[in-house]
Amino acid sequence: MKRARGFTLIELMVAVALGLLTTLVIAQVFLQSEGNKRTTTSGSDAQVTGALALYALQRDIQMAGYGLSAMPAAVGCPTTAQNNGTTVLSSAPLVPVHIAFGASGASDTLTVLYSQGSDYSVPLKVSVDHARTDVSFTVPSTWGVSTGDMLVAVSASWPAGGNDCTLFQATSSASDSTTQIQIANTSNWNKALSFIMPTTGYPAGSALLNLGSAPVRRVYSVNPLTWTLRGQELGAGDARDMFPQIVLLKALYGKAAVAEGPVVRYDTVAPLDSAEWRLVKGIRLLIVARSAQREKEDVTSSLVWDVGPLAAVTGSETCKGSSKCVTLDVSPSDSANWKKYRYKVFETVVPMRNVVWNQ
Repeated sequence: MKRARGFTLIELMVAVALGLLTTLVIAQVFLQSEGNKRTTTSGSDAQVTGALALYALQRDIQMAGYGLSAMPAAVGCPTTAQNNGTTVLSSAPLVPVHIAFGASGASDTLTVLYSQGSDYSVPLKVSVDHARTDVSFTVPSTWGVSTGDMLVAVSASWPAGGNDCTLFQATSSASDSTTQIQIANTSNWNKALSFIMPTTGYPAGSALLNLGSAPVRRVYSVNPLTWTLRGQELGAGDARDMFPQIVLLKALYGKAAVAEGPVVRYDTVAPLDSAEWRLVKGIRLLIVARSAQREKEDVTSSLVWDVGPLAAVTGSETCKGSSKCVTLDVSPSDSANWKKYRYKVFETVVPMRNVVWNQ
């Protein structure tokens, strides 16, 4: 019989080395492919999240002012409201959109207000002096007002008198044949009404703005702990998270030179009175969404917002000819590793159509 022969030690070592090398190559290809897949997937998620967040803000801003823009003189009036005895509005300006600008490049906070749940947005005139403790408003007609509607009383002396506006709820208002809008304290919104109304009440000639049965006063902000765009409703205790991976929200007022004119500048200067609020025709909006995938290497060096030639923003620099640019600070989202994430920048200009239509 012929002697059986096996592999030598050298042959075995070569085979093992080739096998390990092949495994290493396959693993590297797999890891690279999986990394590319995660980058693409997380980038798509950021794209979708940012687009949805921008759409939600754009939709609300377009509706802003419905129910109050019909009375331009009331815009800017400081408004107070209490729900079940707890103050939910304290001298909050009665405006379609209010921007609270973040300090040192931090995210801004947007408050959007409009009427909802009512087919009528025509102001009602108060025909008889309303004392601070009265339980009803006398008007020529209650047409368009239903039980449960939220209304804002605007003093005839505003803004010269300085009386604040007051938010309350109609507890009884049957038809156009009646002239009384009841405001009994059976409503949670009216329990402390006599304390938040002006001491002089509301004289004849004051106005009532109908915000409907479900008015929208939504406050948008970025949660600095979870980096989520959140919204808080009127009377709600806590804000609710809406869209994840949103690291920055910025906005600018778009202003006209005259009430009936087009937008001629964008800035961060808050209007001071009703006349200045009437010049605000739109909002320039920016949202930055971050990918959830943390890369091994730095993939982002800086983010720049081209605000155009009409903007007057502190810290902006001339770029691209006559245009102006602002460097966006997203480092607070992860001060040590923010460059290892990819970002999607979304921006648009949203016209406040209810304000424009009521000029």
